[in-house]
Amino acid sequence: MKFIPLVWAALWRNRAESVLTLLALSVAFALFGIMIALNAAYEQAIDDARMDRLIIACRFECGAIPLGYREQLARIGGVTAVGGQVWLGGHEQDEHHQITVMFVDEEMRSAWPELPLSPADWRALEVTPAGIFLSRKAAARRNVRTGDTVTLNLPPGSRADGGTTWFFAVLGVIPDPPGWGQSNPDMIVGNLRYLENSIDLEERGRVNVLRVAVDRPEHARAVCRAIEAWFTNASPALYCVPARENAQELADANINMRQISLGIGAAGLFMILFLCANGIAESVRERLSEFGVLKALGYGDARIALLVILEAAAPTLLAALIGGALARGVGAFLAHLAVKGVIDMPEMRASPAAFGWALVAALLIALVSALAPLYRLRRMDVAAVVAGR
Repeated sequence: MKFIPLVWAALWRNRAESVLTLLALSVAFALFGIMIALNAAYEQAIDDARMDRLIIACRFECGAIPLGYREQLARIGGVTAVGGQVWLGGHEQDEHHQITVMFVDEEMRSAWPELPLSPADWRALEVTPAGIFLSRKAAARRNVRTGDTVTLNLPPGSRADGGTTWFFAVLGVIPDPPGWGQSNPDMIVGNLRYLENSIDLEERGRVNVLRVAVDRPEHARAVCRAIEAWFTNASPALYCVPARENAQELADANINMRQISLGIGAAGLFMILFLCANGIAESVRERLSEFGVLKALGYGDARIALLVILEAAAPTLLAALIGGALARGVGAFLAHLAVKGVIDMPEMRASPAAFGWALVAALLIALVSALAPLYRLRRMDVAAVVAGR
């Protein structure tokens, strides 16, 4: 406790500089926290995607994949289930409000069990074929509830009866699926059987994507190779990728956000170290005579070291707390933008562990920043400093 007045006097001797340094440190810690949370969000999104779930699409540009491929896929070793998936995109009443419904068949219950539909939800889709389920984000963006009607408008010819508008009854709101980028982020799930019964006969029996479940994650790549080899000369030829690798490709598309976030976070730490080290070195240099008097009064090297470390740690730890709070606020704001569809990125939340790591980093930076000033104080000629020489 007896060091507190000395530390306070040292920090408050130049108030404007101390406040500006604290603000700069807080911003640097906020940048560090945001980048760590962003990196963790991308990593979690990849981890949520399972390796034993395969995504199969056309190798080259094509209209759709015949559902008849399902029987051939089921005969490949390691395959346990095959489900079909079709996207139908259009607009609501306003052409600027785009909407896409993902239609799935009954086999998707086994091929993609992570799809957040409960057995009761599947039964509801069976009983009400024209019904849909919306994820929480999709429902929040459209402000719809169970029992509402959602319309989907497409160009003429999309329906066998000549109509251009599809009417869907909202059967419920389901949790957002795990894994960013593994499906339409604005997830709306419909019944593929209803779509099949509503389109022209020649358009039936085709899907955009086949999803395959395999018996073990370590078999995923081998099963993919077998699928691609089996359908190399087919029309259309197929491309197969495990869901986790697909999520990683999406996260690293164009720019590798995971590496960039780590690089920016490291730059933030370097900025903190530079500011802290420069500040404490200047403070010690300006107060050499004071430290000389303290040594003359009997303060040993250990007590002087503790005083300098406390002077370095106090603003750094405070800045870590302020920066952590700022990072949490920015993360919540970005998560809100992701929910509203303004940005396309995994939901980012600053975790308590991030606060802990920020405090640990602040303490380590304070210790490193104090090394050079302490070395100078240890070699200081007390008599010369006190005499003003």
